[in-house]
Amino acid sequence: MRYFLLWFLSLMFAMMSLSFSKPARSQSNSPSQFPDSQRYPDSPSRNPSSGGFNPLIILNLINSLSRSGNNDQQQVDLSPDIAEIRGQIGRLYFLLARQYAAQNQLPQACNALEKGYGAELEAYLHKRMRSLNPDSDDCYASEVQRISQLTGSPTALIYVTTSKGGLELIGVPPSSPNKPAGIFSRTRIGAKSLQEKFGLPISQTNQSNGTPFRKVAYNVTTEEVDRVIIDFRNNLRDTSSNDFLPQSQQLYDWVVRPMEPELEKAQVKTLVFVMNGNLRVVPPAAFHDGKRYLVEKYAVVTIPSWQLTEPNRPDRALIPQILAMGLSESVEGWSPLPATKVEVETISSQVLVGKTFMNSAFTKDNLRSQISSQNFGIIHLATHAKFVKNSPQESFIQFWGDRLQMNQISKMNLVTDLLTLSACETAVGQNLGLAGLAVDSGAKSVLASLWTVSDAGTAPLMIRFYRGLPTAPSKAIALQEAQLAFLRGEVTIKNNQIIGVKGFPNIPFLIDTRGVDLKHPFFWSSFTLVGNWL
Repeated sequence: MRYFLLWFLSLMFAMMSLSFSKPARSQSNSPSQFPDSQRYPDSPSRNPSSGGFNPLIILNLINSLSRSGNNDQQQVDLSPDIAEIRGQIGRLYFLLARQYAAQNQLPQACNALEKGYGAELEAYLHKRMRSLNPDSDDCYASEVQRISQLTGSPTALIYVTTSKGGLELIGVPPSSPNKPAGIFSRTRIGAKSLQEKFGLPISQTNQSNGTPFRKVAYNVTTEEVDRVIIDFRNNLRDTSSNDFLPQSQQLYDWVVRPMEPELEKAQVKTLVFVMNGNLRVVPPAAFHDGKRYLVEKYAVVTIPSWQLTEPNRPDRALIPQILAMGLSESVEGWSPLPATKVEVETISSQVLVGKTFMNSAFTKDNLRSQISSQNFGIIHLATHAKFVKNSPQESFIQFWGDRLQMNQISKMNLVTDLLTLSACETAVGQNLGLAGLAVDSGAKSVLASLWTVSDAGTAPLMIRFYRGLPTAPSKAIALQEAQLAFLRGEVTIKNNQIIGVKGFPNIPFLIDTRGVDLKHPFFWSSFTLVGNWL
């Protein structure tokens, strides 16, 4: 049965790749309204028979594969064969989302994207995941509005997906006080019957707080985006130049600029991205509009998916207890990290309150015993780490004389509001690795680096981030403030001291800081926040 389904699936993908290669374009908006209208037209209302693929066929195939793919909602380990089927289901959901979006059925497209990201992570982790949030009938616009009011920072949810058919954006802004509810039903084609048949929610016009919108760049393929991302990351490593700016501006033009009119209208201050592929390994904060970095306008966070995230805000009046652990000495051939000692001891004793375990005390047993005996709001690990794109078995966090593999992380039960991997010397977050860590660790959110980071540059960033965290409206805004403090030259390293940390005395820092210019985005944009940003 499995081989028949996989054969049938490959045939379906071949057919659908032809169907989606050149979607119909909208002619409804004038160039004056959307200057880039030829690349980012609004989505058309399209009947499946006019060149698309009937969602009913895709849903039937998903249901067939689900019956053979262990559709139990319990969190259980999957065999490689079943995980492979979950991956195929994920691809089908992305195709389904594309078809719904082309018909302007944006709530249905969002729900399909959410299921696609969930199935993709299940295939990567070889584990069924529990959904933390149900399907939405408004692309989570009601939740976006709730969070905007809670934080005082108007927030927008942005889905970004690349494919051979082009780059697609679905934006969900917060509502304005007198803004009418969004209307989705006028352009839906057979939506009610499909949703009733398969038990998916039906959008109601009076239940939408924001008005989700769609933009498509049909001539921007995954391959083109990946080429720019590779150049961007490579050029960022040269801290003596701004050679990264052309790629930074190109990514801004693709991912952010098409949405700017809606974002500005809603006075958005926080962007929550759900992205696929290699877009997960670039920092949107370092995108550049030609005059300013994105971080100068927005706090930025990425989430694996909304359904796998719990956007709840902890009590900011309580100073969180922190468990800070790390390596400053060389172990197992890794280079020493002398700045981690200053970082860990300063954070745990002067910035926050907590416990410290360094070097030989930084063991898995000590981590396990501490979290079993006490609840920590923050777990901070300053060490080496490696997250491999397609292999959780090869991904690990380095401890003293031992490694914690990613497929063992869930067994550690790291239940905390924030897990920080202040990981130096090796990249963290390759594609699904960081998203998988955020979902599987037990932590509500993860702060980790996207590339090989500087030991000397990381300690000041972490100290500044934690200094502002207790009073910031959200973790995302605390990170934004720390990044801006670097970019604006407020926090610097001078005369063997870290100076300029808000309301904090100068910190002795007897570390080699040659070539460290904290204004360069290599230093301030290397860390990204994944998961609950509140």
